[in-house]
Amino acid sequence: MKVKKRIIIGLLICLLLIITALASLSGIGILSRRPNINLSKLIENENIDDLTLTIYYLNPGILPHSPVNVEMLVYGTWEGAKTVIHVDDLREHIDLFKQIDHNDLTPVRWWRRTPYMDIRLYYVLESRKSGKLFNVAAWGYDESIYVNGFEVKGKDIFYDVIMPFLPEDVIRNWEAWGFIHNSHL
Repeated sequence: MKVKKRIIIGLLICLLLIITALASLSGIGILSRRPNINLSKLIENENIDDLTLTIYYLNPGILPHSPVNVEMLVYGTWEGAKTVIHVDDLREHIDLFKQIDHNDLTPVRWWRRTPYMDIRLYYVLESRKSGKLFNVAAWGYDESIYVNGFEVKGKDIFYDVIMPFLPEDVIRNWEAWGFIHNSHL
Protein backbone atom coordinates (compact mmCIF):
# COMPACT_ATOMS: atom_id res chain seq x y z
CA MET A 1 0.00 0.00 0.00
CA LYS A 2 2.86 2.41 0.89
CA VAL A 3 4.66 1.60 -2.38
CA LYS A 4 1.51 2.23 -4.42
CA LYS A 5 0.95 5.56 -2.65
CA ARG A 6 4.56 6.62 -3.30
CA ILE A 7 4.26 5.72 -6.99
CA ILE A 8 1.06 7.76 -7.35
CA ILE A 9 2.60 10.75 -5.56
CA GLY A 10 5.75 10.42 -7.71
CA LEU A 11 3.68 10.34 -10.90
CA LEU A 12 1.71 13.41 -9.79
CA ILE A 13 4.93 15.28 -9.08
CA CYS A 14 6.34 14.30 -12.50
CA LEU A 15 3.11 15.41 -14.18
CA LEU A 16 3.26 18.73 -12.35
CA LEU A 17 6.90 19.23 -13.43
CA ILE A 18 6.06 18.44 -17.04
CA ILE A 19 3.15 20.90 -17.07
CA THR A 20 5.33 23.58 -15.47
CA ALA A 21 8.12 22.98 -18.00
CA LEU A 22 5.73 23.20 -20.97
CA ALA A 23 4.20 26.38 -19.63
CA SER A 24 7.61 28.01 -19.18
CA LEU A 25 8.80 26.89 -22.63
CA SER A 26 5.77 28.43 -24.30
CA GLY A 27 6.44 31.62 -22.37
CA ILE A 28 9.91 31.96 -23.90
CA GLY A 29 8.72 31.11 -27.36
CA ILE A 30 9.73 27.48 -27.94
CA LEU A 31 6.17 26.40 -28.46
CA SER A 32 4.97 29.62 -30.05
CA ARG A 33 3.71 29.52 -33.60
CA ARG A 34 4.67 31.77 -36.43
CA PRO A 35 2.48 34.84 -36.84
CA ASN A 36 -0.66 34.08 -38.80
CA ILE A 37 -0.83 36.86 -41.37
CA ASN A 38 -2.54 36.49 -44.72
CA LEU A 39 -1.60 39.85 -46.20
CA SER A 40 -3.09 39.10 -49.61
CA LYS A 41 -6.49 38.44 -48.03
CA LEU A 42 -6.22 41.51 -45.79
CA ILE A 43 -5.51 43.72 -48.81
CA GLU A 44 -8.32 42.18 -50.87
CA ASN A 45 -10.78 42.93 -48.06
CA GLU A 46 -9.87 46.62 -48.21
CA ASN A 47 -10.69 49.37 -50.66
CA ILE A 48 -7.34 50.17 -52.29
CA ASP A 49 -8.25 53.85 -52.27
CA ASP A 50 -8.22 53.70 -48.46
CA LEU A 51 -4.70 52.22 -48.19
CA THR A 52 -1.60 54.17 -47.20
CA LEU A 53 1.98 53.03 -46.81
CA THR A 54 4.15 55.07 -44.46
CA ILE A 55 7.90 54.45 -44.36
CA TYR A 56 10.14 55.82 -41.62
CA TYR A 57 13.87 55.45 -41.98
CA LEU A 58 17.06 56.61 -40.38
CA ASN A 59 20.37 57.21 -42.07
CA PRO A 60 22.65 54.34 -41.02
CA GLY A 61 25.50 56.83 -40.67
CA ILE A 62 23.79 58.31 -37.62
CA LEU A 63 25.27 56.53 -34.62
CA PRO A 64 23.04 57.20 -31.62
CA HIS A 65 24.38 56.55 -28.13
CA SER A 66 21.58 54.04 -27.49
CA PRO A 67 19.52 51.71 -29.68
CA VAL A 68 16.61 53.31 -31.54
CA ASN A 69 13.15 51.86 -31.04
CA VAL A 70 10.06 52.34 -33.21
CA GLU A 71 8.66 55.18 -31.11
CA MET A 72 11.93 57.13 -31.35
CA LEU A 73 11.94 56.76 -35.11
CA VAL A 74 8.26 57.57 -35.64
CA TYR A 75 8.06 60.48 -33.22
CA GLY A 76 11.30 62.07 -34.31
CA THR A 77 13.72 61.60 -31.44
CA TRP A 78 16.34 61.02 -34.13
CA GLU A 79 16.64 62.88 -37.38
CA GLY A 80 15.05 60.52 -39.85
CA ALA A 81 12.84 60.70 -42.86
CA LYS A 82 9.21 59.86 -43.44
CA THR A 83 7.65 58.95 -46.76
CA VAL A 84 3.91 58.54 -47.21
CA ILE A 85 2.73 56.64 -50.28
CA HIS A 86 -0.85 57.13 -51.31
CA VAL A 87 -3.21 55.42 -53.74
CA ASP A 88 -1.71 56.13 -57.16
CA ASP A 89 1.84 55.01 -56.37
CA LEU A 90 0.72 52.23 -54.05
CA ARG A 91 -1.72 50.75 -56.58
CA GLU A 92 1.14 50.21 -59.01
CA HIS A 93 3.11 48.08 -56.52
CA ILE A 94 0.44 46.54 -54.27
CA ASP A 95 1.06 43.09 -55.76
CA LEU A 96 4.48 43.08 -54.07
CA PHE A 97 2.73 43.05 -50.69
CA LYS A 98 0.46 40.23 -51.80
CA GLN A 99 3.56 38.07 -52.38
CA ILE A 100 4.29 37.99 -48.64
CA ASP A 101 2.79 34.84 -47.22
CA HIS A 102 2.79 32.69 -44.13
CA ASN A 103 5.99 30.88 -45.22
CA ASP A 104 7.96 34.14 -45.16
CA LEU A 105 7.31 34.50 -41.44
CA THR A 106 9.92 32.18 -39.93
CA PRO A 107 10.12 32.76 -36.18
CA VAL A 108 13.52 33.34 -34.66
CA ARG A 109 14.57 30.37 -32.53
CA TRP A 110 13.90 30.94 -28.87
CA TRP A 111 17.57 30.89 -27.87
CA ARG A 112 18.32 33.56 -30.48
CA ARG A 113 15.53 35.86 -29.36
CA THR A 114 16.43 39.08 -27.75
CA PRO A 115 14.59 42.26 -26.88
CA TYR A 116 17.39 44.14 -28.67
CA MET A 117 16.22 46.42 -31.45
CA ASP A 118 18.09 49.12 -33.28
CA ILE A 119 15.44 50.25 -35.70
CA ARG A 120 16.57 52.02 -38.84
CA LEU A 121 13.53 51.18 -40.92
CA TYR A 122 9.86 50.95 -40.02
CA TYR A 123 6.94 50.77 -42.38
CA VAL A 124 3.25 50.33 -41.91
CA LEU A 125 0.47 49.54 -44.37
CA GLU A 126 -2.79 51.00 -43.08
CA SER A 127 -6.36 51.40 -44.16
CA ARG A 128 -8.83 54.06 -43.06
CA LYS A 129 -11.35 51.36 -42.15
CA SER A 130 -9.18 48.78 -40.34
CA GLY A 131 -6.13 50.72 -39.15
CA LYS A 132 -2.75 48.96 -39.23
CA LEU A 133 -2.81 45.91 -41.46
CA PHE A 134 0.89 45.15 -41.59
CA ASN A 135 4.03 46.66 -40.10
CA VAL A 136 7.71 45.82 -40.24
CA ALA A 137 10.48 47.10 -37.98
CA ALA A 138 14.07 46.35 -38.96
CA TRP A 139 16.51 45.45 -37.44
CA GLY A 140 16.75 43.22 -34.43
CA TYR A 141 19.53 40.92 -33.40
CA ASP A 142 21.35 39.09 -36.20
CA GLU A 143 19.27 40.71 -38.98
CA SER A 144 15.95 39.60 -37.54
CA ILE A 145 12.98 41.87 -38.10
CA TYR A 146 9.69 42.42 -36.35
CA VAL A 147 6.50 41.79 -38.32
CA ASN A 148 3.35 42.91 -36.54
CA GLY A 149 5.32 42.62 -33.30
CA PHE A 150 6.66 39.08 -33.90
CA GLU A 151 10.40 38.59 -34.28
CA VAL A 152 11.08 36.69 -37.51
CA LYS A 153 14.05 36.03 -39.76
CA GLY A 154 14.68 38.83 -42.22
CA LYS A 155 13.99 37.94 -45.84
CA ASP A 156 14.43 39.87 -49.07
CA ILE A 157 10.68 40.17 -49.66
CA PHE A 158 10.29 42.47 -46.64
CA TYR A 159 12.69 44.94 -48.26
CA ASP A 160 11.62 44.38 -51.86
CA VAL A 161 8.11 45.67 -51.16
CA ILE A 162 9.35 49.14 -50.20
CA MET A 163 12.32 49.59 -52.55
CA PRO A 164 10.21 51.18 -55.32
CA PHE A 165 9.24 53.96 -52.90
CA LEU A 166 12.64 54.90 -51.51
CA PRO A 167 15.17 57.30 -53.00
CA GLU A 168 18.09 55.53 -54.67
CA ASP A 169 20.64 57.34 -52.50
CA VAL A 170 18.99 55.94 -49.36
CA ILE A 171 19.14 52.40 -50.75
CA ARG A 172 22.80 52.82 -51.75
CA ASN A 173 23.62 54.22 -48.31
CA TRP A 174 21.97 51.26 -46.53
CA GLU A 175 23.78 48.86 -48.83
CA ALA A 176 27.12 50.57 -48.15
CA TRP A 177 26.58 50.21 -44.39
CA GLY A 178 25.62 46.55 -44.80
CA PHE A 179 21.99 46.92 -43.75
CA ILE A 180 20.74 45.51 -47.03
CA HIS A 181 22.42 43.49 -49.75
CA ASN A 182 22.97 44.11 -53.46
CA SER A 183 20.04 41.81 -54.27
CA HIS A 184 17.68 44.55 -53.10
CA LEU A 185 18.81 47.08 -55.69
